[in-house]
Amino acid sequence: MRRHSAPWVALAIAALAACSEPSAPPVAPPAYDPTQLSGGLLYRWPTGKTIAVYVDPTAVAAGVDLAGATSAGMLAWKAALGGSQFAFRLATSAVDADVIVHVSAAPRLVGLAGCAAPPDLAGGVTFLCPARDSALTLPLLAGPGVGRVKIDIGINPAATSAAHSLLALVTHELGHAIGIGGHSSDPADVMHAQPSVTTPSQRDIATLRWVVRQPVALRL
Repeated sequence: MRRHSAPWVALAIAALAACSEPSAPPVAPPAYDPTQLSGGLLYRWPTGKTIAVYVDPTAVAAGVDLAGATSAGMLAWKAALGGSQFAFRLATSAVDADVIVHVSAAPRLVGLAGCAAPPDLAGGVTFLCPARDSALTLPLLAGPGVGRVKIDIGINPAATSAAHSLLALVTHELGHAIGIGGHSSDPADVMHAQPSVTTPSQRDIATLRWVVRQPVALRL
């Protein structure tokens, strides 16, 4: 079964202002292009950010542990950087979240903030809406409060298999959500377009380390 996942960035902008944070000392170049799927946009969370992730239980089938896969993927990415650049926590509601993870069969909890809808992909899709130098807040569609969601991740468990597990797919999409806007050509990397491994490889780690050391072009 064909699987394809990508950060879907609706390019409704003419130019981006780079920078608000000072340049860091040079690091090794990325192992693959982290802007390949984002139209050349380099995006990331501010250094030191604790990213709150809400896992929507709506339409999650029996036997599908989306929450468990998300928690494991979060731990894997935090461990990849030694936990120094950012941290994760599970949010208890969409209003308290920076990122929402849901199955693709569930209706989105947030609007598109004026950006084009992402395409229907077989495995997963990571969506954000840029404007000038930052991603727009995706408005909550129901419930109290405005929220602060910047990224919406849709996961299709039906696209997984023994070789391409739910954990691999969720960890892959979380990689897009933290700033890797590209795919690796090496199947040993979790950021391969058809992920089969469940933890970031040294190439994935090198790429993310490069991303988090760059000046901010698109703030999340």
